[in-house]
Amino acid sequence: MEERDVVIIGGGPAGYRAAIRVSQLGGKATLIDNDSLGGTCINRGCIPVRSLLRSAEIVDLVRTGKDYGVDFKEAQIDMAKIISRKNIIVRTLVSGVKQALSGNGVEVIEGTGKLLSPSQIEIQSRDGNKKEVKARRIIITTGSRPKKVSIPGASIVITPVEALELKVIPSSMLIIGGRFVGTSLATIFSRLGSNVCIVEASPRILPEVDKEIVSLFEKELENSKIQVHTETRVRNVEEKGGEEREIVLDVKGKEIKFFAQYILVAEEREAGIEGLCLNEVGVKLNERGGIAVNSKMETNFPTILAAGDVTMQQMLTHVAYAEGIIAAENAMGRDSRINYTAIPYGTNTIPEVAGVGITEEEAASKDYDIRVGRVPFASNGLATILGQRTGLIKIITEARYGQILGVHMMGPRANDLIAEATLAMKLETTPEDVATVLHIHPTLSEVFGEAARSVCKV
Repeated sequence: MEERDVVIIGGGPAGYRAAIRVSQLGGKATLIDNDSLGGTCINRGCIPVRSLLRSAEIVDLVRTGKDYGVDFKEAQIDMAKIISRKNIIVRTLVSGVKQALSGNGVEVIEGTGKLLSPSQIEIQSRDGNKKEVKARRIIITTGSRPKKVSIPGASIVITPVEALELKVIPSSMLIIGGRFVGTSLATIFSRLGSNVCIVEASPRILPEVDKEIVSLFEKELENSKIQVHTETRVRNVEEKGGEEREIVLDVKGKEIKFFAQYILVAEEREAGIEGLCLNEVGVKLNERGGIAVNSKMETNFPTILAAGDVTMQQMLTHVAYAEGIIAAENAMGRDSRINYTAIPYGTNTIPEVAGVGITEEEAASKDYDIRVGRVPFASNGLATILGQRTGLIKIITEARYGQILGVHMMGPRANDLIAEATLAMKLETTPEDVATVLHIHPTLSEVFGEAARSVCKV
């Protein structure tokens, strides 16, 4: 039987980062992947979404160009070309992952792997050949996948993966789920010309986000003519022929109708564990159906680790990167532990919403004595030049010691700006420290500095 140091099953962000880290630490890494390298993120997730969003941003520029003294007349949208450009970006990044793995000496096997024991794997390559391999450590990074959801009477249900392949702009779309995926796709298709409605079962969209920021964002969606209904479910779908279907919504007990060409189920996902034989080996799952792990990314078997979406915990690509590295380091004998104290989030929307740490309402519920600073983008020179003055940055601090508990923002390039806030929290700096940092003028980053100054005790 062949032997390996570390075998990684799954070539997404957690998997390829783990494989590279094992190699950097002197181990022989074998990566098994039955998909296109890069996983959901590169092939069917944040990269394709961001690519389409860039096209939507260009549409916005064309439509508002006359305000800047440049009249483009009218935007001619070629959806097939938008998808083609997205596919080129995906292929380019997948090629980059292949080169990185090859450059680090990682053995890549195209195929599937299943557990035979806590230290043995059966590998079946795409040509059908099978072999058994003994590994000192196994890391499972098979990610997650859209969960199939059945809606009575509906034959027009699509997943986000299918939405990202549409080569004709839908006339209308009902999006079930108003979280990160749903709001991102709503922004894109609305900007491209679709009539979009978001329905969310929770009392508000983006329930993980600071309430004040969500209120501002909802107004921006309304200004973009995106309908938003919370505490809502689909009651029925009427198939009456034609391109659009009549969808009956239950909105807080009230019946509302919406006509849509597609129903997009945006947020439902499940762990990609099919075929791994976890139950047969005895690997435990958590309450969300993902692989249960500790802070070292170890399962109930020390020889088996898991990282990324397959754990169904922090389902963000940048977290998967970090977890993959932690898993690799522990597989190579180190004592590394994941730290989830300052995890930033961001939306692929117009405008962007981003944050790190706890929200104002969470801080209040934990009986913190808090101070809050707010500065709107409307006061910023570059935001005014860009014509993107909506939104604000708010900083929540603990009053006595000045600890930054959370930073939340909505506005231009919020996803980039949140990095400084994340670093400030990671290094446990105070608002006074941030306020003394020199920010280039004119830049959007000045707003963070001003927000810090607004909450200082002096």
